[in-house]
Amino acid sequence: MTKKLRTVKPSHVELPAPINPRGIQSVYCNNMEVQFSAMDARLTFNEIIADHGVITVERRAHVVMPLQHVKAMMQALNSSMSQMEGMIKQQSELTAQK
Repeated sequence: MTKKLRTVKPSHVELPAPINPRGIQSVYCNNMEVQFSAMDARLTFNEIIADHGVITVERRAHVVMPLQHVKAMMQALNSSMSQMEGMIKQQSELTAQK
């Protein structure tokens, strides 16, 4: 007996609020390194610190994710950045009119 496979269209799924069981901290970074393998990408977040003429680079975190996730993240960041730039432009125009 042959079974028919049916395609299910993805629907909007409401995710629960995130929890933080390991107490993960927010960190600041102003420098990032990217390394790719055939399957994954590693994003390493650093902070460049200049203190009395001495420059150091301190590693803050690294995240490894599949390449498809990196692509989706880049699309989300580009979209969010475009929206933010639009809001800033609109606010600047309103301020200039005053």
